[in-house]
Amino acid sequence: MRNKIFISHATPNDNDFTKWLALKLITLGYDVWCDVFYLDKGVDFWKTIETEIRDNTIQFFVVMSAISNSREGVLKEITVAQKTQKTLNDATFVVPLMIDNDLSYDDINIDVVRLNAIDFKKSWAVGLQDIIKFLEDKGISPAKTDAEKANSLYEQIFLQNLVPVEKEEIYTSNWFPIIEFPEELRFHFYDRLMPKNYDLNQLTFPAIPYKNYVCTFAYEYDFMHHLPKTETYSPQRTIRISTQKILEEGYEDDFISNNDARRAIVRLCNLAIDKFFAERNIEPYQMSNKIGYWFKKGTLDKDKHNKVLLVGKQKDKHWHYGLSSYTKLYPFPVLVFNSHIYFTTDGETLIDKASIQHSARRKQGKGWYNDDWKNKMQAFVSYLSGNENTFSFDVGSEEKIIISASPKEFLSNKSYVIPEKELLDEEVELSDMTYLDSVENEELEEKPVENQ
Repeated sequence: MRNKIFISHATPNDNDFTKWLALKLITLGYDVWCDVFYLDKGVDFWKTIETEIRDNTIQFFVVMSAISNSREGVLKEITVAQKTQKTLNDATFVVPLMIDNDLSYDDINIDVVRLNAIDFKKSWAVGLQDIIKFLEDKGISPAKTDAEKANSLYEQIFLQNLVPVEKEEIYTSNWFPIIEFPEELRFHFYDRLMPKNYDLNQLTFPAIPYKNYVCTFAYEYDFMHHLPKTETYSPQRTIRISTQKILEEGYEDDFISNNDARRAIVRLCNLAIDKFFAERNIEPYQMSNKIGYWFKKGTLDKDKHNKVLLVGKQKDKHWHYGLSSYTKLYPFPVLVFNSHIYFTTDGETLIDKASIQHSARRKQGKGWYNDDWKNKMQAFVSYLSGNENTFSFDVGSEEKIIISASPKEFLSNKSYVIPEKELLDEEVELSDMTYLDSVENEELEEKPVENQ
């Protein structure tokens, strides 16, 4: 029965992409054949491949890269597929999948260059959507979604039946405990003492609007420089709520609910974080819903802090380890740091093209393991704290939020066997790609921002 999707590619160079695509299509319910899954050692592999293409394949995709473009095995598969295409009288039986920025259309093999291709160079997620639409338009429907089969293949290829080990292990998180808040959350009723539609981001200390009030940790007199009329403001008009009571879920009032008060604390903390970074010699990188921060080349002595490299070279590009952050109050107050890698052309100028950022990020991140990511994060945070045990955000002339410079650690009674490096490389790469599917469309909108 002719119902399989055949994926031709160069082994091992294009294995990561092929595994990712095959597992995605299998999960959606398509019957997929590619040699990384189904070609056993010791069999007559060419006879098997030829039979699959001639007798069982309904759609032939060929992964086009600088390597596969001249790989003899791939070219032989294309030749068989083109003969099958004539037999089936199907003009779109052979479809190239373009994945490599280093392969220009001028260099593509003559047997493939005239065919309509699906572009994965900009985004794997968008390319997958284009494949699904192509198959739907062609009337090639999945049998049924088969996440169980895809998961079984993933475990078979990558996990090799690895199981948890009964052993105590300390795991380091990316949660940095918030040690101290100001005693009060304050709501100043400035009313006509503040210009109409005034932008609170102009104020020295974090503040947000709530009803007709200015919500902040700062005292009422902390904004006289920007709002000179507040010099006559009466402190009795300010509503003051115990921060501790809010955090303990013990506050409730008609003026503001405990949940809204907790949200206000989170928003003020996040504003304080951005102000803290903006005041330092650290570069911003604007993403669709957050800002990441990174060091230009030369900012740090030898681009290191505490002997940990935070800026490095990747061929013709420079990589820059970066952090973004946000506040969590549950299950306890913490500042959460997330790791990023950004790329510049010269150590200063960010690469605008999102597809190049994504591709370079995958290559660089693949070589970093848990200890690498942990050490870079702790080195960056240590820089922020000046190698002290804590660091703080000014949220008023007399008010601070104090953060531990050491992350929260968790004790587990389970550990694991570290896979061999080659196996781990492949597993990390595929896991990264699966994760990127969910965020790639968002990150395509990332843009560097001007210094504050």
